[in-house]
Amino acid sequence: MQLGAHFAGIAIENSMLGACHACANPLTAHYGLTHGIAIGVMLPHVIRWNASVAGELYRDLAHEAHIPDGDTNVAADSLARRISDFMKMADLSTSLSAYGASTSILPVLAEEAARQWTGRFNPRPMTEASFLQLYEAAL
Repeated sequence: MQLGAHFAGIAIENSMLGACHACANPLTAHYGLTHGIAIGVMLPHVIRWNASVAGELYRDLAHEAHIPDGDTNVAADSLARRISDFMKMADLSTSLSAYGASTSILPVLAEEAARQWTGRFNPRPMTEASFLQLYEAAL
């Protein structure tokens, strides 16, 4: 376990995370969602959000995963759907509303996500308004 935690720490320090982790932390605080589930709900939406700047990387990843990798939008959507499929295979919901979130809390979540340091390392710059768009897409 210690070795696994060590490797996770190394990965975090090298990647600096991004918008998905910034979105996940407020979900854990408000709804008690485990971090991994919060990541699983938000990641498809973050992938689609980042496609305009990370699309070529997504296309490479989709190609390596043997899923549709046409243009960058196709690749991003394929990766996003794959993450959602994994959530469903684990019998987990892919929407925030299933975990109790409603439209009224989304601005609070967006404000809190915008204050997370991890969001500053996202490939596409994030603002409170962009976090709100991600949460709305996940609702």
